[in-house]
Amino acid sequence: MGPAGVRGQPGETTADGALYVRTDTDSTTVIAPRAHVRHQTAGAKTGIDVVYTADVWTSASVDIRTAATGRVTEQRDELDLGLDRALADDHARLGVGYRFSHEPDFVSHAVSLNGSYETRSRETTLGARAFFSFDTIGRAEDTLFKERGRGVGGWLGLSRLLDRFTIFQIAYELRAKLGYQASPYRFVAIDSPQLCGHEAALCLPEVLPRSRYRNAWVARLRRALHRRVSVGAGYRFYLDTWKIRSHTPLVDLAVSPSRDLWLWLRYRGYVQSGASFYRAQYLSGDDLRFVTRDRELSSMFSHRAELMLRYERALGERGQQSLSVGALIGGAMFGYDDFIGLDRVYALELSTQLGLSF
Repeated sequence: MGPAGVRGQPGETTADGALYVRTDTDSTTVIAPRAHVRHQTAGAKTGIDVVYTADVWTSASVDIRTAATGRVTEQRDELDLGLDRALADDHARLGVGYRFSHEPDFVSHAVSLNGSYETRSRETTLGARAFFSFDTIGRAEDTLFKERGRGVGGWLGLSRLLDRFTIFQIAYELRAKLGYQASPYRFVAIDSPQLCGHEAALCLPEVLPRSRYRNAWVARLRRALHRRVSVGAGYRFYLDTWKIRSHTPLVDLAVSPSRDLWLWLRYRGYVQSGASFYRAQYLSGDDLRFVTRDRELSSMFSHRAELMLRYERALGERGQQSLSVGALIGGAMFGYDDFIGLDRVYALELSTQLGLSF
């Protein structure tokens, strides 16, 4: 959503807002405003976060056309609440969070617990998170359709200062999703490469397994080359019980031309295998227990590059207030080599941010 707001100091309140816009060659546009307020009590012992996010999504993509539907517009509203507390002479911190997400045909509740511990030397930090979510899925203009989904997961991470200029992080995440995981609007043509319609001998609603366990391992390294220049690199490996494997390399360069200005140049690659039950085209003789037209379950790859800018300025005679302004421009290419009707998608991303601490 763009650069983060100014980090709060003891007894301060910070507020920041961002606007993200994405458009692509698959006739999809996303507009997402975000607002965040954080208050830290004197002594920074307790912090309170309130975040509101909306996604306004308009599309006539190949997924929409597959279901023989015209252009669709939907809005998702999300509210996140967080409370954290410093312990053990500020070397440990515990937090709890709640998320509520609503769409016309989807409602989600999630609770989370998180904690971190920093050693006395400040060279090593351990972090952990756990969450549980409960989803209710409906279908527009169908009051009889109602499905349930549950999610549970955890994350463990370790950050270590290797020397004065280098920091290293490793992390592992496990997620489980149980219950309904298909799209109630997605249909799959059988014995036909065409969209669902009179050309297809048979169209079935999408059916996916009702359990999915996901594993991800992440390693990151960051090195300061100069007090105003640093480079970073990372790698993520992902594996799940649907037999999807993915590899994600990341590199970035951060430069500070002046004390108040930062520039980031980032690149992210991605490549994944398809789900074990995915087929570009299903035939009547195939195993049809699970069928999908979800391109995100096909073998695919992507490249994404972005340039981000952030400006921060102290305000007032004592510099007790501060202002931050940010902007991002990015481009991405998604490739689908085993998905009928779509080969490449090119996307443009823009974001602006404004933050204030007082």
